[in-house]
Amino acid sequence: MLTGGASSRLGQDKATVEVAGRSLLDHAQAAINAADPYATMHVLGTEYPGGPAAAVVAGLSLCESDVVGVLAVDMPFAHVALAQIRDAVRRDPDAEGWIPVDERGRQQWLCAAYSRSALSVSARSRPDWSGEPFGRLVGSLDSIEVPIDHGVSLLDVDTPADLERARRESTQREG
Repeated sequence: MLTGGASSRLGQDKATVEVAGRSLLDHAQAAINAADPYATMHVLGTEYPGGPAAAVVAGLSLCESDVVGVLAVDMPFAHVALAQIRDAVRRDPDAEGWIPVDERGRQQWLCAAYSRSALSVSARSRPDWSGEPFGRLVGSLDSIEVPIDHGVSLLDVDTPADLERARRESTQREG
């Protein structure tokens, strides 16, 4: 789980921001537990500097399973996407990645699953991943697109407007 971003557009630490009375970190942990109660979670925070690609590459040494899930902490409704990704991994376990795609065709690489061996090969292609786009790490993998039929599932909280939308969505779900 990626929690070490600068949060410059939001202006506050994303992991501690609350939506529906729970921090985004709590939402992310609950989404992972719902998708796989046996998953081992590693929180990659500010001790893994250089951006998401650098953090994931550094965190690979912590991973023991054949499939590595990546989830940015700023996605409070990711549980729907993670369940669909889990099912896609079960249907086609030989892919190198399982990438959710929203109704507009936008891929969300920071809420996805990847073959650990494929990620490791890609990681070895550069000596330093600091500042590199995450797409450079995973974009060339032989991945399966996983259509997500519930668009809000991929909502990420990057700005105050995104946070307001997430809070509105959570209120609508309760009502």
